[in-house]
Order: sequence, then structure tokens, then C-alpha cells
Amino acid sequence: MIDTHVRHWLPSWFGSRRTPEAFRPRGTSSRVSRLAAEYDSDVDAALQRLWPKARIYHDREFTRDRADFLLVVRGRGVMIETKVKSDPGVFRGSTLPPLLDRLQRDGRRLVVLVNQGDPAPARDLISTKLGDRGRIVVWSGPHHDTDLRQAVEALLQQTTRHA
Repeated sequence: MIDTHVRHWLPSWFGSRRTPEAFRPRGTSSRVSRLAAEYDSDVDAALQRLWPKARIYHDREFTRDRADFLLVVRGRGVMIETKVKSDPGVFRGSTLPPLLDRLQRDGRRLVVLVNQGDPAPARDLISTKLGDRGRIVVWSGPHHDTDLRQAVEALLQQTTRHA
């Protein structure tokens, strides 16, 4: 987006530099942030559609060591982490280790949802850290609901929490 406000450019013409915060007008965010917010909203709707009687908790604060959602179905919880890629390439899961370390200690179950790409490297990472308590699913809309349901239900059927 081109900044057309003269008052923003005038100082740079006279030798003072703009701070990075001034490059983007307040109240807007990056394209990936907007995509992530839309994706979280779509995932929330899918969870409500697939498990209408479930309790869904959404973590509104951004942290790398907590999942975006906690889905509680029939008294059992599954953490849901959403990841948005802006390109259809490989998803390596480089941002997952803090979350995986925490869940490994807590013994919780996790489903990672990625909007696109090949999740094979991240699948290996999740399997190494969480074993059978972790899954990754490419989910980009209702046409992938079956994959999401299968991943969550498989985790919900585990009878014990692993140490």
C-alpha cells in the first residue's frame, strides 16, 4: 500500500527518517496476520459445526507455547494449533517447538491445522515430540472436515494421558 499522506513523507525530504512503525498506518496488519485471523475464524466455525455440543476455548493472546484452541468433547480435551502459510510449499513447523515442549511435559493431545502445503517435515517433528498424541492436518475448508474429524476423534479415543 502506498502512503499518500504528505505529512508522512515531508520529514524524509528534509533528512529525518521514518520509523518502521510509521510505514504502515495504524489499525492495519500484515497480509499473513489477516489470513491467520480469517483462518482462526474458519477453524472455530468448523469445530462448532463438527462438534456442536463441545466446549471451545480460544486463546486470544498470541504466544508460541500455547495452542490457539482447546476443544473439549465428551469430557476430553484436544489442543488445536493453527498455522497459516502464504505459499503452498513445505511446512517444516519451525515455530512449533515451544508448544510441543510444553505439551510433551503436560501430556496433552494436539492437532496442528495448516492451511496449505506439504506437512511431512512437521509431521516428523510432532511425532518425535508427542508420539501418538499429535497429528497434523491440511485443512482449508469444509471439504477437509473429514480429515479434521478423524484426527481429533483418534486422539479423543486414547484412554490415558501419556507421561
